[in-house]
Amino acid sequence: MNEKNIGNIISKLREEKGLTQKELADKLNISDKTISKWETNANLPNIDMIFKISRLFKVSFQNLLKARLEEEKIDEKLIKDIMNEFSETNNRKIKIIKIGFVIALILSLILIITIIFSRSYNRFKVYGVNVENKETIAIDGIYVETRIKDLLNINKIQIKGRDIKTTDTISVDIYILDHDEKKVIYTSSDLSISFSNYQTYIKIDDLTEYLDNLYIKVTIIDSKNKISEYEDKLDFWIDFSNNKIYNKETKINFTNQSLDKDYIKEKLLDNGFKETSKNILSKNNKKISMLYYYDANKLSYQFEKDNFYYRYVYNFNRNCLEVSIFDKNNVEIENYLYDVFNKEVLECNAGSCNNYSEAIKTLNDNILNYLYENA
Repeated sequence: MNEKNIGNIISKLREEKGLTQKELADKLNISDKTISKWETNANLPNIDMIFKISRLFKVSFQNLLKARLEEEKIDEKLIKDIMNEFSETNNRKIKIIKIGFVIALILSLILIITIIFSRSYNRFKVYGVNVENKETIAIDGIYVETRIKDLLNINKIQIKGRDIKTTDTISVDIYILDHDEKKVIYTSSDLSISFSNYQTYIKIDDLTEYLDNLYIKVTIIDSKNKISEYEDKLDFWIDFSNNKIYNKETKINFTNQSLDKDYIKEKLLDNGFKETSKNILSKNNKKISMLYYYDANKLSYQFEKDNFYYRYVYNFNRNCLEVSIFDKNNVEIENYLYDVFNKEVLECNAGSCNNYSEAIKTLNDNILNYLYENA
C-alpha cells in the first residue's frame, strides 16, 4: 500500500476483496454511509474500527493506525505511545483469557474427579456368607454389592450328618422376615444359588438393606416322600471394600482371643506334634508339614497341591494368617496377610488376595478346631 490516506487505503482494500460499501458495512456492523465518509475523508474511523478492518483484510494494524493518525498530524512519538499502550492492553486481555481458561479447566477436572469419586468410593463391597448356626447347615458363598447391582452366590450347601442322594428332590428358598411373615425372594431346585436384586420375586432395589434379615431354608424330599427341612439365618461379613484410596495400607488388629503359648504347646503335643528342638514342635505327614515356633508363637505349615506350593504362617499373638502361594516355577503368585477372627485382608502384596478359603480350611482342620474347643 503506497497510499498514506486512510480513506484511500480502505477503498483499495475493499475493491481488492470485491466488496461494495454496503457489504463492507455489514461485515463491520455499521452503515454504508459511514464507509462512504471514510473513503471521501469526510470522517475518520476510530481505533476500534481500524483494528476490525485490519483483522478483516489481514493487513498491518500499525500501518492503518499510522495512516489514520497522520490525517490529524499527530506526532509520531504519540503514535508509538498509543501503539504500545494498545499492545499492552491487548496482551493483558489475552493473559486474562488464558488464566481464566486454565482456572475453568482445573475446576472442571476437580468437578469430574469429585463426581467419579463420590459415585464409586466405598460402592464396591465383597462379603463372605455363612450361617449363624453351623450345626445343621454349612455353606460357602459370596455376596457382591455395587452401586448398580447386588449379587448373592452360594455355590455350596451341605447338610451336616446327611448325604444328599440323586433321587432326592431339593428346594432351596431365600426369604426375609416381615413382621414374622416369611417372604420368599428366590427359590432354587439345586444346592447352589446365584441371583441379583433384579431377579428377586418381590421388587428389591437394594438387596444390601436386607442382609440382617435374610434366611435360608433347604427342603429335601427323599424317594419315600419323607420331607426334611433345614433352616437358618444367613450371616454376612465384609471381605473387601473399596473404602481406601490405597488398598495396600496395613492395619493389624491385636485381638483378645490369643492363646497362651504353653497351652498351645500342650495341645499340639497331644495331637501328634513332636518336640524336635528346645523351642520348635513339628508334625509331618504325606499331605502337610507343620512347624510350631514357641518363642514367636507362630505356626508354619506348607504343602503342595496341583503343581502349586502353599506356605502359611499363623501368628497366634495377632490371630493373623500370612499366605504365600508359589507356582511350579517358584514364582510367588499370592502374598497377603489375613485377620482370621475379623475376616479381613489386612495387607495385600501380590495377587488377588482373596483365595484364603483353602488356607483357613487347612488351618481349622489341622489346628484351630482342637486348640479352641476348650479354650
